[in-house]
Amino acid sequence: MGVSCITRNTYSILSLQLLLILIITPSSFSFTPTDNVTKETLNKLCSQSILYNRRFCVKWLTAHNRTTSMNIRGLMEFAAEKAQAFGQENLDLMDLFAKISGNDKQFKNACVECVNGYGTAIKELEVAKEFLRNNSFQQAYNAAYNALDYAYVCKDQFEGPSNEPPFVLNRSVKFIEMCHIVRFFTSLFN
Repeated sequence: MGVSCITRNTYSILSLQLLLILIITPSSFSFTPTDNVTKETLNKLCSQSILYNRRFCVKWLTAHNRTTSMNIRGLMEFAAEKAQAFGQENLDLMDLFAKISGNDKQFKNACVECVNGYGTAIKELEVAKEFLRNNSFQQAYNAAYNALDYAYVCKDQFEGPSNEPPFVLNRSVKFIEMCHIVRFFTSLFN
């Protein structure tokens, strides 16, 4: 028993229509590095499911009026720069805690691990910025990916019961969120 000619033609027409719709309908997520950043663009970028906290992303990147006066490549560099600065603050704080930790060797060792992790993450963010300046998006993504890996080092040190000040873990999580955003942005043009 065969399929009627009408049924075959109907399926062919439906398949062709679906293909045309997919080709003609522009992707809602098609940007170029030179596109200007608008509030709408930023909302689209920050609303991607890969990012944990859309509200944080938008708030963090719009805290400075510079955001909407740059292109997307500039936004990527700006995000890496801001993450790097926050990571440096965390590094300085953990370095101070390591110095004043007294006889608590466990806390001191955790702080030293944080300093090392933050230091490497900060260096990787600098590498990502350099690659972004040269439009080397794959290499920038690789550096941002490495920065994110090292951003987790400090969080891993203080998960579970410990005697660190509560804001240490919160700052660590915030730095991780920033690195996630940078990593995601650098993946846009791979």
